[in-house]
Amino acid sequence: AELRAENSLLRSRVAALEAGEAGEGAAPSDAAVQEMDLAAAMSALRAHASVPRVAAAVGERLADLCADERSRQAAAEAGAIELVMAALRTHSEERVQCKGCAALGTICSGTEGGAEGRQQRAADAGALEAVVAAMRAPPTHA
Repeated sequence: AELRAENSLLRSRVAALEAGEAGEGAAPSDAAVQEMDLAAAMSALRAHASVPRVAAAVGERLADLCADERSRQAAAEAGAIELVMAALRTHSEERVQCKGCAALGTICSGTEGGAEGRQQRAADAGALEAVVAAMRAPPTHA
């Protein structure tokens, strides 16, 4: 597991460099995030949790990846629900809230095995309250 996480981090760094970003630990571009697999996207969010642009891009990528029902359970087991919840709690920007809620909805969708567990996991993490708060928040314009 430790080697996988390190490999994912290295892949995200390579993607950032290929996207023209310089510097050690530079946040990946939105385009680079959209090319990442699940592990790399989650590593990017862990490494750049303080960057709202990365949080929004990863939320969007997770929603895309989890459109495939086989990926939903893998994402949940890898901690995607908790990672997205941390981003929602950290960033009030409308784009982060929107993309984060979309990611949660996609990860928790479906009726296949594991769907109820994912839904309960999200509820236990405070997702219902976070989604309602995002819906009630006044729009922000950047």
